[in-house]
Amino acid sequence: MIDPVSLADLTCRLQRAPAFSDPVGAVGAVLSDVVAAPEEAADATSKLAVATPEGTSVFVTVSGDGNPDLVARGVRKLTKIRRKLSDRYAEPIVEPLETGEFEGRSFAIWPMLGQLPQGRLSRYLTKRGLRVKVMDWLSGMLVETKVPAGAQEQSRIAANLARLSADAAHPDLLRRAADAAGERLATGRWAPVNCAQHSDLWMGNVMMSGPSAAMPFGVIDWAGARSAGYPFFDLCRFAISSNAPSKLVDEHVARQLRVLHGERADVTSYVLCALGEMQSDLEHFPEEMFRAMAEETTVFARQFSQ
Repeated sequence: MIDPVSLADLTCRLQRAPAFSDPVGAVGAVLSDVVAAPEEAADATSKLAVATPEGTSVFVTVSGDGNPDLVARGVRKLTKIRRKLSDRYAEPIVEPLETGEFEGRSFAIWPMLGQLPQGRLSRYLTKRGLRVKVMDWLSGMLVETKVPAGAQEQSRIAANLARLSADAAHPDLLRRAADAAGERLATGRWAPVNCAQHSDLWMGNVMMSGPSAAMPFGVIDWAGARSAGYPFFDLCRFAISSNAPSKLVDEHVARQLRVLHGERADVTSYVLCALGEMQSDLEHFPEEMFRAMAEETTVFARQFSQ
């Protein structure tokens, strides 16, 4: 969800900018003397809606002092993933209009996409249609980006699964599942693949695209993305956030398993791969929130693993 007034001073300065004909220059100039409000976390990314003098709307993301490269890193990641995809599947990955840096903090200017309708019925119908489209897109991305995990990657997976299993702060269900996945990997019963992974795919990061777009949505916030991520994690996270019916999720699980020539047990194994990789570098992700998310996602994935 875009916060239009995260930094009121910054918004005012951007709105007073003479034009966006030279966005990096204009934004750099108005940002140069802006300091984040005290209530902003140092590592937080500020998101600001801006109306330009030409009457168009954009939004600006600005890295926090604690992680000044975060916005630029997200742009690099989405660019790398887009290059792996055909135009059809690259289109929903929203690209910035411009990028820049001020005071050592990276920022990007993005096109303003639409949000879900506010009316109860129209919102429900739009959300129902989007669920299918986004899941179709995830399956298409899997087809176009999947590669077998090499020996070095498999060693990394094994280490991450062992870390999850050994962490007594995780519930027994998750730790046992990590043990099982590690055993399947060690005995050769499971040969994992890597694929593009958004890592934070929930309804708040899915926006409505314009009428000329081939797909009716755009996906934002790629800072945690991985070009060599894992199947099923994004599917599970999106399904949870969109309250997707179990039948629909099961259809897409089966579809992706056909692409992978896999079996049902792979679903939880792949989700644990993604969780293990995330836990190896939580950065500014609060540990308690990660553990709650990890348990929720593991429990959800197990429904489709049998």
